[in-house]
Amino acid sequence: MEELARRELNEIHVEGGTKLNGSLLQAGVVDELLVYLAPSVIGDSGAGMFDLPELTELSRSTTLKIREVERMGEDLRILARI
Repeated sequence: MEELARRELNEIHVEGGTKLNGSLLQAGVVDELLVYLAPSVIGDSGAGMFDLPELTELSRSTTLKIREVERMGEDLRILARI
């Protein structure tokens, strides 16, 4: 991230897997999430968005501020700030 900042890249879009997403979130370099939500229930065998340590206290959760919700076909597009 320091190298990207040195190159004056102010906005980086990442479409990663759970490990990269979790690492970026834990490093504190994420300020916005763009999430697409499909109207499907897939159970606990589905992949999550972030590989993070188990949350033991709700007060330690990451708070999001929903900025925008848009319907795209049957899906929802959610823009949230951290």
